[in-house]
Amino acid sequence: MRRVLMTALASAAIGMATPVFAVPLPVAQQTGPDLTTKIYASGDSGVATVGNTVFGNTSPGAGHDVQFSGYSQFNAGTNSGTATTINITGGNGFAQIADNDFVNPTGNNPNPSQDNLFAVIMNPDANFYMYEFSMQTLVSGMDVNIFYMLANDPTHTWILATGSPLQNGNGDTQYIFGSPSDPSVAIDQILIESHSAIEHLKQNSIQLTGTRPSVPEPATWGLMLLGFAGVGVAMRRSRKNRPALMQVA
Repeated sequence: MRRVLMTALASAAIGMATPVFAVPLPVAQQTGPDLTTKIYASGDSGVATVGNTVFGNTSPGAGHDVQFSGYSQFNAGTNSGTATTINITGGNGFAQIADNDFVNPTGNNPNPSQDNLFAVIMNPDANFYMYEFSMQTLVSGMDVNIFYMLANDPTHTWILATGSPLQNGNGDTQYIFGSPSDPSVAIDQILIESHSAIEHLKQNSIQLTGTRPSVPEPATWGLMLLGFAGVGVAMRRSRKNRPALMQVA
């Protein structure tokens, strides 16, 4: 009995220590069509909404169901950063997120300290498995890292996408993140982190996922293993206590 219980506890500890949600997902440049669900600016009126956090929606007039947050610096390891003011407008029907006090340089930038948007978090209410966007940074050729957080991940850990860092090209460069072959992977939010100030982030669209079967958390796995061990011990005792059949001559 002791051996069975020790084995179950060890298995539970391994389950708790092993990341349940370690799913490598890629990001790359994209030239294909937009994804099914376009993200609009709030109300899609073309009037800028300003703040550290601004909102879009997945259909015109649907309300604020997509959140964009801007940061002058962000640490994915600690999931914290310094917020900065951004705005959102409706550019060609898509949400366009920009540094609210960005100075478009003509020759020498008169106030480079104003260009301080280096990270954006896109967080919709619904889970998704693909994300497409385009962006332009102040200095082309700088690294861009894409992180993602999976839904139902109890650790709330940012995962670096395969293919990061991206080399941002000249002008607007379009990217696609995720795997079209596995729509069961439910993503919660995206972190875009640039080594150069972000001028704007636009052409936002996502591919929504269906209802995902509930994935047990590590603690739940541990309880299940202990339960199975208990059933095994009970069955073993039952066999030992069962009276032997009388031998017939």
